[in-house]
Amino acid sequence: MKAKYEEKRLAILKAAFAVVTERGYSDTKVDEVARRAGIAKGTVYLYFEDKPAIYIGLVDWLLEQALATTAEVMARPISPRRKLEELFSSWASGVMSNPGVMALLSMENVNQTNTVMKRFKKHVLPHVMEMQDAVAGIVKQGIEQGEFRPVDPRSAAVMYLSAFRAELMSASRSPRAHSGESVKELFFCGILAGDKGRHTVGKRK
Repeated sequence: MKAKYEEKRLAILKAAFAVVTERGYSDTKVDEVARRAGIAKGTVYLYFEDKPAIYIGLVDWLLEQALATTAEVMARPISPRRKLEELFSSWASGVMSNPGVMALLSMENVNQTNTVMKRFKKHVLPHVMEMQDAVAGIVKQGIEQGEFRPVDPRSAAVMYLSAFRAELMSASRSPRAHSGESVKELFFCGILAGDKGRHTVGKRK
């Protein structure tokens, strides 16, 4: 019974993904989602209480896929830096291979009312924190193995996810001229030349 429930829910999400990425969230109608899924409109509401719940479900679904990729990369017998590099590239290729994901995450779609955003944070933020925890764990492993300098793993994880977001923004603005290595390398190397980046804020003169 649960398998059938999940199968139907996934069918609705896939239909909603197609509609939202084509028309944007504001122009998406539940009737169209139901039609694409091949079910009655009332059936959609058995799985999602309203349209915002469908959108939240879509983002949650994408994050679940990203977390599955994260688990696969973390299990590989490679160095911490290589894990972070492969994770970055895997996430990016997953998004770039389907332009609809960028449309789904556009400001038009995510800029919802405060009520919707509260629900969004409640349901989606835990998955974001899981991704942050995973990255922080890799950074900690790299520090312990002497591959990374001693930094705060949590702060590094926040910066890593921010760098990935910047990567997506850069690619969406100029996909032809975009080089996936630039933002990733900035995360690893910074912008200061040589060993100048080794000084902490308190030690700068």
